[in-house]
Amino acid sequence: MSKKIKWIIVFSCLALYVAVVTLATFFDYQISQAIAKLPEGQYISSSVLGKIFEVIGESPMYLAGAFASTILLRKASTVKRNVLKSVLMTLCAILGIVLLTVMLNRAVEYVFEQNNNLDAFEKYNSVITLILVVVSAGVFALTLYFTFKIPEKHMAGLTVFAVVVFMAAVVSQSAVQGVKVVFGRQRYRAISVLEYNGLHELVKYTEWFVINGKQTPTEQMLSLGIASDAYKSFPSGHTCAWAVIYCFALIPDFLEIDEKTRVKAKTWLLIGATLSTLLLGYTRILVGAHFATDVLISAGWTYFSVVASAFVCKKIFKRK
Repeated sequence: MSKKIKWIIVFSCLALYVAVVTLATFFDYQISQAIAKLPEGQYISSSVLGKIFEVIGESPMYLAGAFASTILLRKASTVKRNVLKSVLMTLCAILGIVLLTVMLNRAVEYVFEQNNNLDAFEKYNSVITLILVVVSAGVFALTLYFTFKIPEKHMAGLTVFAVVVFMAAVVSQSAVQGVKVVFGRQRYRAISVLEYNGLHELVKYTEWFVINGKQTPTEQMLSLGIASDAYKSFPSGHTCAWAVIYCFALIPDFLEIDEKTRVKAKTWLLIGATLSTLLLGYTRILVGAHFATDVLISAGWTYFSVVASAFVCKKIFKRK
């Protein structure tokens, strides 16, 4: 593929993305009204698809981090100094297990929340976490086993890939979580509950670009079942975490494979990552947790974070 064609594709995709975001900006509320499936007066959606993706929606970020940890652990195993090698390998193992434990713990928490039983989750969280640590250790060990099966010729590139994963995750998530608090956008499902109960004066729908500052639900809102994160609609944290899956689409760039295979594999992986991210974003609108612009901008920002991290890391490690 020539550079000219590549740039045409890039600018075409960028133009399409900007057009879709612009359109969603004007029809954000109407899109949610058409898509969201919420029982009357209820904050939690009854959509099975929405619930499933709410539970697994953050997984790609943690899985990518755990896989990157196994890559770094294998790299650490080549260190000549035994003490340093042991320390680095231990740290990588702990990091990977912690990431998997947090992922599973978050998933279990969402299940309890969907069943309006967060009190039970908090009560038994210590026991749940202990069980999840054991499970995570087993999953990490299995992943590590397969990681050591990877041919040595790919390890230099995959080590850079591991750094890209952590850089992209930190850059994307830190921005998204910080913006959530500053912009204070009210979730659609909070608006739905308030309107159902005739509390129109508490409805504060704003466009994604409006900075509302830190907002806190009133006691009256909480008594109606509205969650404490009701003002953290923009941008979507779930979409950001899921869109880290784009890191996996870049793996062919870090492997010692022929150009034809690399392009073909990367193309299909990018298509898969895009379709799955769109599906995840759709489910966030479906359950009323986010507006269309919340998921679109979050996905775009995360994709940019992944690509930018890959570009920077390639430049840095190439010099070395």
